[in-house]
Amino acid sequence: MKKLSMATLVLFAVLVMLSGCASKEDFAVKVNGQSISRTVYENKLKAAKNYYAKQGINLDGEQSELIMAGIKAEVLDNLVTAALIEQAVKENNWDTTDQAVTEMVEEYKKQLPEQDYDAWLKEQDMSHEEVVNYCTFFVNVSKDVTVSEQEIQDFFDANYPYYGGQAEQVKARHILVSSEQEASDIIKELKAGADFAELAKEKSLDQGSKENGGDLGYFTKGQMVPEFEEAAFSQPKNQIPDKAVKTYYGYHVILVEDHKEAVKPDFGEVKAQVQKDALNYAKLQKVQAYFSDLLKKAEIDYAKDLAPEGAA
Repeated sequence: MKKLSMATLVLFAVLVMLSGCASKEDFAVKVNGQSISRTVYENKLKAAKNYYAKQGINLDGEQSELIMAGIKAEVLDNLVTAALIEQAVKENNWDTTDQAVTEMVEEYKKQLPEQDYDAWLKEQDMSHEEVVNYCTFFVNVSKDVTVSEQEIQDFFDANYPYYGGQAEQVKARHILVSSEQEASDIIKELKAGADFAELAKEKSLDQGSKENGGDLGYFTKGQMVPEFEEAAFSQPKNQIPDKAVKTYYGYHVILVEDHKEAVKPDFGEVKAQVQKDALNYAKLQKVQAYFSDLLKKAEIDYAKDLAPEGAA
């Protein structure tokens, strides 16, 4: 069999390399025909990686592949979002210099945590025009949104802890075990006078609380799994239960040590702020719905090597 010359081998290697480059599209994603270059994608990706590294996320650890896949998907999503918003602004001929838009941009700047706006843009690899487009989109989509007196009241009822109130709270301990029989045996020991904290240290499977005697501290509704929450908020204080509560994690023997009722602030005193917040929330809901519709109708074409799992 005839040997290939070194020159032929080198030429063959170059051709393979070039063919590999040629198969890699020169775009990252196309949104309704608008092509977003790989350079833009790579710059955004670099900025995102730097951001997460500064937040203490280990991009080289055991979960690095999974984390990076998530970051790449997020970057692509953000590119698609920016493109759809830019397209909507242009197609609707919305005024990017409108006073309401300018005011929103300035308010956006004030919310930055002690950071220069230009420095923040550089860190995020964003342009001022992107911010202006987003604000223009938000202002125009939500400009006709209003809220009724009932909607303001409902918003207050759902969010009163943010206005100086206090949500209903429970302070509890628990002992987590794997079987109903073991939980039943523990309940018998407790009713016979055994110390709850000591049994938790000895037998609980919850590594996060066992060393503290099963202490979970104070928590509000929505912080625990439903079955545990329902039992904790309905159980009398300092009473050993007759049976354990079963959840996804196992069987919980619960001791409620304190129960604080909800405290609502005076609605009249905070109504002005509640009305403002309720309106902003309603506007956000309208904007999100509008954008979701744009996304559903959009033609999105990813480069083959960048396409997220499940993308067409």
